Amino acid sequence: MLKQCTNIEEIFLKKKSSKSPLYSILWVTDGMIDLSIDEVIVSINANQMAFITPVRYVKIVENHGTANILQFNREFYCIRENDHEVSCDGILYFGTQGIPILNMSQKEIQSFERLLGVLKEEFEIVDAIQEEMLRAILKKWLIKSTRILKSQNNYIGDNEPRIELLRQFNILLENKYRDYHKVSDYATLLNQSPKTITNQFKLLGQETPSTMIQQRIISEAKRYLLYSSSSIKEIAFKLGFDDAPSFSNYFKRIANLSPKPFRNLHQKK
Repeated sequence: MLKQCTNIEEIFLKKKSSKSPLYSILWVTDGMIDLSIDEVIVSINANQMAFITPVRYVKIVENHGTANILQFNREFYCIRENDHEVSCDGILYFGTQGIPILNMSQKEIQSFERLLGVLKEEFEIVDAIQEEMLRAILKKWLIKSTRILKSQNNYIGDNEPRIELLRQFNILLENKYRDYHKVSDYATLLNQSPKTITNQFKLLGQETPSTMIQQRIISEAKRYLLYSSSSIKEIAFKLGFDDAPSFSNYFKRIANLSPKPFRNLHQKK
C-alpha cells in the first residue's frame, strides 16, 4: 500500500502521540510544521523533506504550513529486504542521527515536483501493472533522497566506503541493540576494530559509535517508559540488561534522570 495526501492532520494526531506501521515522507512546501517525535520537537520548514521511521511516536504540535505526504507499508516496499536497490536503510530510515531532513535546492524541488506529478498520474490508472509502476516511482524517490542526504551531511563522494560502514553499523544497531551494548560487539560483526570504526565516523563528522549505541538504547527505553505500562524490571529485560538496577544506573548516567522519575515527570506533563 502506497498513499499520498496533503492534509497532515489526516496522518498525524494533534493531541496524542501515536505510532504508525507506515514509513512516512513529509515534504513541507510552504510555511512550517512542528512535530513531536518521541517527545522531541522537530521543526520542518518550507523546502525541507523529513523521513519518519515506523517505530517513532509522532503528533502535531503546530501546523502553519502545507505539505505533501507519502506513506507506504513494508508489504508494498520493504526497506530491509530491498536495501540493495535503494541503499536507504540506515540513512533515511532506522538511522541513529534523529530524523533525517533534506534541505532541497530549487533544482531538487523541481525534480521532486515532476516525480510527484508522475505519481499522481499513476494513481489514476488502474491496471495490472499499476502497483509495480508506483513501486518504481517510490524507489526513484528514495534513491534521490539518499543521494541528497549524503551530500549535505558532511558526506563526500570519495568517502563512500566510510558511508557504507556507517550505514551497516546503523543497520546492525537497529537489529542488535537489545543484545549488544558494546562497540566491540559491533566491530566484530563488521570485521573491523573498534578504533577503526570510531576514527571513520569521526572523519564523517558523526558521533562516536558508543554514543550512538547509548542513544539507541535510551530512545527505546524512553518509548517504553512513555508509551507502555511495562515495569522498570520488564523494560530492563527487554533491553538486554541483567536486572533493573543495572538498567536504572545506565539510564540515569545518560539521561540524567532515573527511569521512574522520568516516567512520572512526563506523565504529569
